[in-house]
Amino acid sequence: MRWASHFLVSRRRALRDAGVATAAGLLLASCGFRPLYGSSGVAASPEVLSALAQIRIRPIADRSGQRLRQILNEKIYSNGPAKGAVFDLDIVLSKQIVELGVRPDSTTSRANLIMTASFILYESGARALVDIAQGIVSYNILDDQFATVTSQSDAEDRALGILGEEIKTRLAVYFDRRLRPRTAKR
Repeated sequence: MRWASHFLVSRRRALRDAGVATAAGLLLASCGFRPLYGSSGVAASPEVLSALAQIRIRPIADRSGQRLRQILNEKIYSNGPAKGAVFDLDIVLSKQIVELGVRPDSTTSRANLIMTASFILYESGARALVDIAQGIVSYNILDDQFATVTSQSDAEDRALGILGEEIKTRLAVYFDRRLRPRTAKR
């Protein structure tokens, strides 16, 4: 008997939770909410993809900059770059290492790698968007120097991946807002 009443209560809760989730989804859809990520997200709309293809990514200094530029090329040009780019993207990359864990012998065992990308999107020579993206990742500082260099290199790859995704998302939001003018509030 106890089991049957517990089953009814949990079933009622499940139905209630499903009803609340459905209502929340309908409310969000009616207010104009659009997801940022995913196949139906802002960055996946054909208009935004077309606008992103109109960007020429200028060369970025240093090896890390070359890798970030390659990541952005792969993320932004899903169908290849358009002929005759309208926009230019200029990026300045900086890197900082903050040592965290201190061992009893005063050496560090963990560090944060903070990579910051300051970027400007130009349209016909005029600034259209100025923004900053940041990626923070941690890595271990090991006793073996080669292992530490490998760990730091992996952390840099992860940070550049975060920066590439963040820059693409911010550009997509910029183009989405530009292409879809906001409706006046009532």
